[in-house]
Amino acid sequence: MRTPHRLRAASLVAALAALSGLAVPADAAINSALAQPTAAQAQGVDQALGSAPATLKADVAAALPTLRPYIVTLMCVQDDTATRGLIAKFVGSRGTTMFNGWSGSMSPGKRIKHHDMVGCLTLTRIQNWKRVAANKFSLDIVFTAEDSGESYLWKNVVHKEPDGTWLMA
Repeated sequence: MRTPHRLRAASLVAALAALSGLAVPADAAINSALAQPTAAQAQGVDQALGSAPATLKADVAAALPTLRPYIVTLMCVQDDTATRGLIAKFVGSRGTTMFNGWSGSMSPGKRIKHHDMVGCLTLTRIQNWKRVAANKFSLDIVFTAEDSGESYLWKNVVHKEPDGTWLMA
């Protein structure tokens, strides 16, 4: 029998492993803070990212190591542990100040009232791609909960740091 502390630790390990792109051990997957997208959902992310306009294609391609896992994590976040990992990995140090205390609302799934949080949301489309500055662009992601039919529009800004790393601003 696991204690609540051990369950929380297993969930944290699973969330961190998923965020870093590592395989999640079978035991941790049971208590994972992230659902796993279906093959169709993962393919939908790649197709949507490919819809960037020609003027942004080079920057989107450079930002893919941030964008793809960020979007997949947003789709599949099930609890605040994974949300905090999302902020730390993709928003950077600014995120600890910006989102401290309300990280749970950093998930579109939690903002959709009738989604059961068991599976991932589906990325319906990416729209409103815009160049904001030489090192910054914005995009809106539309997520849909297949279980309830609800959708949610998630606004994003992607910023290139001086070291060349792309983060969510």
